[in-house]
Amino acid sequence: MTLPTWDELRASHCTSEWSGHIRERNLNPMFEHMAVRRYNYSSSGDLSACRLVFLRGVLDNSANNTLVRNGRFIWCRNLKYEGRDEAGLRQVSFTVDKGKKRFLVSENNFLCVPSKSFINNNRWFRQKEKTFTPFSSVFSYENTVDMMLKQSDLGREEFIKRIQKENPYVPGTLVAPRLGYFYPSENLYTNEDKKIDSEQEHPYGIIIGSAFENNDYAGREFYRVKFAATTYERVHPVQMEIINEV
Repeated sequence: MTLPTWDELRASHCTSEWSGHIRERNLNPMFEHMAVRRYNYSSSGDLSACRLVFLRGVLDNSANNTLVRNGRFIWCRNLKYEGRDEAGLRQVSFTVDKGKKRFLVSENNFLCVPSKSFINNNRWFRQKEKTFTPFSSVFSYENTVDMMLKQSDLGREEFIKRIQKENPYVPGTLVAPRLGYFYPSENLYTNEDKKIDSEQEHPYGIIIGSAFENNDYAGREFYRVKFAATTYERVHPVQMEIINEV
């Protein structure tokens, strides 16, 4: 597998609509409108529907063309856990608004916005490396877990054990920084204080475990990941690619 370079990760980050120098600017193909949008609180209690935001990766399946709406959230209903896909990622199916069509999306291509969450991606205040920290996981947010539970034949305890057991982001998992979504540390020095060539490939990472601050009302889910000499304390699942073969 070819890893992105430090420079590519910075230039292709989804918060930037353009890449390159001012005189040689090009549209950034990894730009995500969700990264510059504001998501307000909602009066909904997330009991029968929840707000999901979809990343451009869902477009790999033409059946999902209507899910990407310039970063706007979609009210999704009838959430159902569908096990893992071929890459080992957990999948969720759902219907949209009052429609009957059921969509199927893997966990690395959507984000959850709980009703009590306010997310402000104002470009003057946000830090690129924290773009995804306000978003939640349907596998940790109690209300969305309850929605999926209604579509399952399992009891609550057994269902929760299943989605936790099938979580691919476990300690020891080898990962790579996901181009467009992972913003590397500004620290370009090794333990020997030698400056890293920013045009070289960014190193692989190892998941150490869950982040220390995961338990909140919104069900946010982050991981501690060690990339070479640098440990990142709050990495969102969408920022990583799982490496099955080296």
